[in-house]
Amino acid sequence: MLKSAMEKIESLLTNKNFLMSLIKTLDRPNMLTMQEKAYFSSVLSIALLGNMRLFFELIHCLLIDMIRSSTKKQQKLLFRRFDSIPLRLIVNWLQIGLYRQLTSHSGMQLFMLYKAIQTVIEMGPIDALTGNSKNTIAEEKLLKMKIENRVMTLQIDLNGNSDQHYPVKVLDCDTISQVKQKCCSQIYKNKPASEIPHINELSLECHGGRAGKLTLNDIDIISVRNNGFVSLNTLKHYMVTDNSSMALMYKQHDKDDVYKNSPRFQTERARKENIESLPQEMDEQKEPETQKRHLTDSNLPDDVKSTRQVDYGDIFLNRLFHTKLLLADYIDSAFEGLVDQQSLSISIRYFLCMLDRLGKDYNIESEVLQSWKQECYATRLWAQLIGKPDILFDVNVPGHESPTQKLLFHKDIARYRELIGPFFASVMPVTDQEFWSEIDEMSKRQKEDLKFSRQSTLDQLYQLFIVKYRREIIDDLEDMEESKDLQFVNTLEEVIDLMEEASTNF
Repeated sequence: MLKSAMEKIESLLTNKNFLMSLIKTLDRPNMLTMQEKAYFSSVLSIALLGNMRLFFELIHCLLIDMIRSSTKKQQKLLFRRFDSIPLRLIVNWLQIGLYRQLTSHSGMQLFMLYKAIQTVIEMGPIDALTGNSKNTIAEEKLLKMKIENRVMTLQIDLNGNSDQHYPVKVLDCDTISQVKQKCCSQIYKNKPASEIPHINELSLECHGGRAGKLTLNDIDIISVRNNGFVSLNTLKHYMVTDNSSMALMYKQHDKDDVYKNSPRFQTERARKENIESLPQEMDEQKEPETQKRHLTDSNLPDDVKSTRQVDYGDIFLNRLFHTKLLLADYIDSAFEGLVDQQSLSISIRYFLCMLDRLGKDYNIESEVLQSWKQECYATRLWAQLIGKPDILFDVNVPGHESPTQKLLFHKDIARYRELIGPFFASVMPVTDQEFWSEIDEMSKRQKEDLKFSRQSTLDQLYQLFIVKYRREIIDDLEDMEESKDLQFVNTLEEVIDLMEEASTNF
């Protein structure tokens, strides 16, 4: 029954008329949240992989409907408001069409830019709690304090394997988590992020010395506490010296291992000394989030914070320019790839030429048409890939406060618009035969290379959207002329009956 239901759903999803009606129903105001629209668009796009011809025909019809239904004033903002399912599907199709271009040319330039940004930022102090850093070109993420720091090299022994030591450059103001992250970046530099152990799975240990076996943590019983705030431990706090030997260990729950600075060590010592009462343990997990601090007093009231931070004015401005200068070649290289005619994929070229044709058909002003191209190609495609590199690469996902996310496109894209205009004007036209041949080749590669559960994808579409809004979907299908001949309603009702029966039997 379940298999039969999935086959019927798939037959519906291969019909452009059904898809158009489904999208229009779910895209109605107050039907789905923005997050639900994004998720529906993503799952539907996955369901259409392997059938790029249908996917293109769908977005072509949706685009024409968008243009026809918009007023002259609305046309200017047609691609600027990213709040509709049709627009999200169009962008998803464009991103898929960009795949060959990224794998053959542009992707390497973007990856080099990402690595350059990461390297430059990590060369200077970064506040572990706010993400503010000394090296950034995003003014709002600039660390506006003079932080004394010293570069050190640690000799890292991975998991007690003393045959090899990895030299890792760190700062003495780095927290232990930051040190572990830098160790992972160096040791596993040729591994994708998904294959690198998470820092929470690792411990940084110091062996030998008077303290004996010592594990280093961001917060432990020897952390500095003052006025309700606890400072995250740094290498400087632990008095780690340059060229020190450390061990990066996979965490094990070994009952025989007790560390000198661990709460358990203190408890066992207390038992031996017959102390009846102990102060409450202040381990990392129990420390209130609002009470932590690293380089800056991020949790202090603004009036108190302002008295502790010194504004060095031109010094900070020069720091921004210096960081921007370090990254200039990588930024320029990435944007040169963006406007490289030779590497531009056939599907993207065809889409841009299609916008020109639609512009003529519907008397769209040239300035509006230029704006559409910039929004589709530069803002919706490239800005997302540069601002969120984890969309494209298997790299660590930056936090929402990370300086890498806002690094470029707020202030720098304006000076590259001069390159974009001539680029659009000189896009080489693509024949229909070339385009459909490319589309069929893309579909073939997707069927061969992509590994995912099609049934799971179809089931998500059904469970999260179709069955939940079945009344609205069926009502709209009944009002559609084509639906009567193709019996969409009957097929959908059969699917619902089969799924309910399968659920009951299960």
